[in-house]
This record gives sequence, C-alpha cells and structure tokens, in this order.
Amino acid sequence: MKNSRSVIETAGHKFRTKNISKRVQKIVISPIKEMSILADALEEKSNLRKYEKKIISFGQGIPYLDTPRFIKKAAQKALGELSTAFYTLEPGINELRELVAKDLEKNKKIKNIKPKEEIMITVGCQEAMACAIASIIDPGDEVLLPSPTYASEIEQIIQFGGVPKFVSLIEKDGWHLDIKNFEKKITKKTKAILLCNPSNPTGAVFSEKELRLLAKIVKKYNLVFIIDETYDFLIYDDVKFFSAAAIGDIRDRVILCSSFSKKYRMTGYRIGYAFADAGIIDHMLKVHDALTVCAPAISQKAIIAALKDENNSLKSLEELINKMEHNRKLMCIELDKMKDVFEYQKPKGAYYILAKYKYPKIDSFNLAVKILKEARVILIPGAAFGPSGEGYLRFSFAGEPKNIKEGFQRLRLWFGRHKNT
Repeated sequence: MKNSRSVIETAGHKFRTKNISKRVQKIVISPIKEMSILADALEEKSNLRKYEKKIISFGQGIPYLDTPRFIKKAAQKALGELSTAFYTLEPGINELRELVAKDLEKNKKIKNIKPKEEIMITVGCQEAMACAIASIIDPGDEVLLPSPTYASEIEQIIQFGGVPKFVSLIEKDGWHLDIKNFEKKITKKTKAILLCNPSNPTGAVFSEKELRLLAKIVKKYNLVFIIDETYDFLIYDDVKFFSAAAIGDIRDRVILCSSFSKKYRMTGYRIGYAFADAGIIDHMLKVHDALTVCAPAISQKAIIAALKDENNSLKSLEELINKMEHNRKLMCIELDKMKDVFEYQKPKGAYYILAKYKYPKIDSFNLAVKILKEARVILIPGAAFGPSGEGYLRFSFAGEPKNIKEGFQRLRLWFGRHKNT
C-alpha cells in the first residue's frame, strides 16, 4: 500500500473517490480520532469474544474527571430557560464575551479588549482555528508551523487550500522553537505562522523570549500569528506561561484561539473562543456563521457560570492540575522502566508525551495499528503531527491512573516479543 496519512487507510480501509472533491480527498480524519474509531470497531468484535481485554487508551486527550458539579447545575438550570432552545447571537452571548475579555485581561495581561468587537464564541477551539485559517489564507498560501504540531491544524490548512510548511522543533532540552529556521522558511507565499502553546503533542511550553522573537518575524514579514492556547492552564515545574497575544506590537495581526473543554472537563460541550482585532473577527464571523451559526446556548450558559464563580473554578482547576501532575509522574516512571525502548522529553505543559521508539523498525502508523490490535493499547503515531514526528508515539496521560500501570504492562510484554524486529 502507498504511504498514507490516514491510520484507517493504513489498517486497510478503502476511501471512495467517486463524486468526492479533490480538496477533501487531500485531507484525513485526525489519526488521533481515527485510532479511537479503530478501537471502537475492535471493541465491538470483542463482544463476541469475551476473553479479550478491554482496550486502554493513551490516545485522545480527554480528562477522566467529570465536569464540576457547579457547572452541571448551571447547565441543568439553563434547561428550564426558554432562551436555551434558541440560537444565540452568532458571535456569542454578550455576557460570556465580556467574561472572556476580563479573563484575558487578568490572566494574560492583554489590554483594552473590546468584547463585542474582538471576541467570538465558537464550537470548541478547533472551530475557532478553522475560522482563523479560512479567513487568512487563499489557495496556495503557505502557513509555517512547528513539527511536531497538532494534527488537526495541519488538515485545516490543507482543507482551505493552504500549504503547511514545517519547521522542526529542537528536541534537546524540551522541543523548543528554531527561530532562525522559521525566518529561513518564509517565502512570498507565506501568510501566517501557527503555533499550539503549550504544545500538543510534545508538552513543550514556549518561553516569552521565543515568542517575542517570533513576533518580530511576524511583524517584519507582514504575517498573521495564529495561536492555539487550549492548554494554557496546565503547566508544571513552576514554568511560566506567556501569551503572544499580549505583545502590543502584533495586536493587529494575532489571532488567539482557545477552549474551555479541557480546563473545565467539558470536551463534550464543544465550546471555545477566539480573540483578534475587530477587523479580523468581522471576517471570521462570516466563516463561523456559514459553518455553525453559533455555539450551543446551553454550553455558553454553563461557561458563564464557570467564569463567574471564581472560587469553585479555582478549586476544580487545582484538582485537575494535581491529578494530571500525578499522572505525569506515573507515566514518566513507567517510560523510565522501558529505557531500552523509549526516549522522551519530560513535558512542561498539557498532558502529552512524545516518545521516540528504538524498535521495532517500522513506521509509526503501522506500529500504532499493530499495538492496538495486539496489545490493545491506543497510542497515536508521531507522523500524524508532521514529518519530524516519524519514529515517535504520542502518549496521553489524561486518563485514569489505574490504566497507566496496566497499559504499560501490556506494552512491556508486546515490545519484549518484538525486540529483534
């Protein structure tokens, strides 16, 4: 089979091409989600073979903790309100946009935000990123992004006719930005630089110095800076988070996209936001309206409750951070037990580890599929995150702690059987 960017295709699925646009044929479902789809199909077969073990997931980044009770109560209350059954304003409920602006001003030191002009509420961060990319690029335009980087954002660039251009991260000492190479990769077709910070899949947290140097390049070459800050709250080892959106020199050319999904354990609510110059938001709203009309009213009302109740929000956030820090420790211990197989950089943010594997000598897509089928553990192939990800596997430690030990026990047995392959 030809090399594919699709895990499902690697596993043998044939995609229809008749009546399907060439544009859509070029993109794939994110292998992060494809691995879950494959696992679901295996679980369905397992119902007929009761002896098989339940699949353990180190795949999709879903916190195992439930949504905080005070937020669920707000959602329950919203069910009794007539307005919850209606569309909201396309850019979002005014009160929510005001609360988001206050939060950005307080926690990210972004000054003088105009909520009604510069904030829009979206169906998760992913829709915010789609609106940003669609509003900025034309077919053939290039977008610079680090490699490895978040898989879905690569597909979004291709989906809207753009060309992703990868700049390899410096793995040593924590997957940091290669500023000089970002500038070297700029051409007349370059339209934007896109970052995920803290990084999915590496767990890197880019420093203020790095981001300010990149911002100078953005301004020098008249680019747009698109930043995904979904994991801005999840930082370890006293590392400081800095938002590039706080750099005044690029205020008119930065698009900050973020999510409430992970912070408040609400991945199923599909709720996020974008902050940008009013002139950019004007156009992003066109895309947002065409794609979704508005974010779900009930989800918006739930987030209003989360942002208004600072005490309960802080308690729930502290709980999540403590649980994820504990899981990070557990996973690092297990990876250290497999030094003959894996090398990795300890993450400083988010809940992912990108580990280099030493054997077997097989590409990461086929390896992830084999491990799923034979060890019944979901891992994400590193090549999904760009060319520098080949030879790596991504682990998520967002799941239940008890599964970390069991999952690694299975992996040790599996890799032990493949030591000479």
